[in-house]
Amino acid sequence: MNQRSIQNQKNIQKRGKKIKLSLLTIVLLICIVELLFGSAQNINKLVSFKSKIKDLENKRNEELSRNKQLKSEVKNFNSDLTLEAIARNNLKMAKDDEVLIIINKPQNVNESEDNETKKDIKNRR
Repeated sequence: MNQRSIQNQKNIQKRGKKIKLSLLTIVLLICIVELLFGSAQNINKLVSFKSKIKDLENKRNEELSRNKQLKSEVKNFNSDLTLEAIARNNLKMAKDDEVLIIINKPQNVNESEDNETKKDIKNRR
């Protein structure tokens, strides 16, 4: 009996070791699956962020070129000739030694009739 009980104890110890090893194996497999899943998510995020970075760099380059264009337009706009042309054409201004002549365009007969009709309608109200 002594030998049997020793044998049983050895078998129980072997089973215990097998159970511990199988539990450790399962935990290890779960950890490996989690690592693989996490790394796949990180790779997906990396690809997504790289595409966003490229888009933002392209947009930045477009904005930088637009900024250069606007700066050159401002520089041209601030020149004396440009300001003078705006003052003459849009604001009907002249220099001290110049004479300003404004030529009114004659109204069409239809336009004058329309204006008179509008005035009549306003007077009736």
